[in-house]
Amino acid sequence: MGNLNQALALEVIETLQAAGVRTVCLCPGGRNAPLVEALDPAGQAAMEVLDFYDERGAAFFALGRARRDGLPVAVITTSGTAAAELLPAMVEAYYQGAPLVAVTADRPQSFRGTGAPQTIEQAGLFGTYARQAVDLDRAGTRWRIDPCCWPVHVNVSFEEPLLDGWEVAAWAVPAPPTPPAAPSLSFEAAAAGLGAAGSIRRPLVILGGLWNAGDREAAEAFCVRMRLPTLAEPSSHLRRRLDGLLLKGRETSAALGLKRGWFDGVVRIGDVPSFRLWRDLERRKDLPVVSISRQPWRGLTHGVHLQVARGAPLPLEALAEKLAAAGPEHPELGAADVRVGLAIEKLLKRFPQSEPALVRQLSETIPAGSFVYLGNSLPIREWNQFASNREFRYGENRGANGIDGQISTFLGWAGPARENWAIVGDLTALYDLGAPWVVRHVQAPLRIVVVNNGGGRIFRRLFRNPRFQQEHTIGFDQWARMWDMAYATDAGLVPERDPVIVELRPDTAETDRFWEGYETVAAG
Repeated sequence: MGNLNQALALEVIETLQAAGVRTVCLCPGGRNAPLVEALDPAGQAAMEVLDFYDERGAAFFALGRARRDGLPVAVITTSGTAAAELLPAMVEAYYQGAPLVAVTADRPQSFRGTGAPQTIEQAGLFGTYARQAVDLDRAGTRWRIDPCCWPVHVNVSFEEPLLDGWEVAAWAVPAPPTPPAAPSLSFEAAAAGLGAAGSIRRPLVILGGLWNAGDREAAEAFCVRMRLPTLAEPSSHLRRRLDGLLLKGRETSAALGLKRGWFDGVVRIGDVPSFRLWRDLERRKDLPVVSISRQPWRGLTHGVHLQVARGAPLPLEALAEKLAAAGPEHPELGAADVRVGLAIEKLLKRFPQSEPALVRQLSETIPAGSFVYLGNSLPIREWNQFASNREFRYGENRGANGIDGQISTFLGWAGPARENWAIVGDLTALYDLGAPWVVRHVQAPLRIVVVNNGGGRIFRRLFRNPRFQQEHTIGFDQWARMWDMAYATDAGLVPERDPVIVELRPDTAETDRFWEGYETVAAG
């Protein structure tokens, strides 16, 4: 059966290359031995093959690399629970529309339903979260990967013996596919989708993630033309450019304006925002919400959402026409926004060792132009509200908002010729302690900042039960030593040696006092 396995394995690798895959994250095992051999040595001339021992970390690394390069990246595993480890990254890829390909080796199809060792029901394993799923047990079945729909699951059953009769074979590299032409958004579709905007007279504009230059330029031109009160995510990549047009009190001013009725509608451009304010809109079904995005997700159970196909322009001129009758901002908004902004600045100066103040200092320390990856939970919330509006290139996993795999995704996303900074919480770091395994594959300056507040402090302000906080006294100096990484406790004094773990420890008392003052400001 070895030759049959070889033909199937080579067909899988050739099909991956034909789909545009140029990087493979490989987790070698027994059952995927034919795929390992197919990649070595012939495939290495055409593909970057990176070895991993941890399938979960490999999948998140592949996700980050796919986001960095804009090309599909494959992760290859053996059978059984190894395949199941890919689910979290597949969920993220599904909600991001990221080009991730999960290739899972499987035992023969005759073993299904038997409970034989290392045999689980792998066909259709990822359910909804694989937009394409292929189940193979022989070569020549005329299958392909459609570049329109990501992520993809390819399940491959190999017979035993796995490698008997294997022959060294060289094969040509297929040309990558031409992506299908994106349909233009018709005027009728745009008009129908944006009809609700015509009823809004005092809108709040929220800019979510904008991941290509054309979308950013269009959103910037829209904001400059309309000069409406605007709240921008860091991942919009427009906070620096629109500095003078944005709400000075950021989310605090926006939430106050919604509470006081100073806005009568919300217009979102880009991905689903990470602001808490956006989640709170779920309770405001009386408020018109209009979203324009490349992704299919409204992010709410109500509102109007217009998904724009890849390659088609965002219909922001049509949106501007719909909002042309918008009146001046509420007379109380400007003064309140200035007051909120100044009050927050005073709190940051008054409590310099509080967690929000350390995040502000960090945003002023990182060199402009660096890549900044924001981990989920408290770090991204604090960066949204308190970081300075300096120019950075951003990355984040906001598909399902989980804290797992964050450092692995960062390492996959990190690029050469610039500094790369990840900012994560302590529990997020503990979730991904094995991630630095792949540092040897990353030729780039790496700084991993762990904001160690001794637990899940985001829950401290949400629930009284201390169980939610998972308090601990763990430090990360030994983690740095384990992976032979440099260690620092001040982002401004990072050693020249690379990579570096920077552990920041906020003062708990100052942080509590900061948030007490902040709640007073937020209440208006």
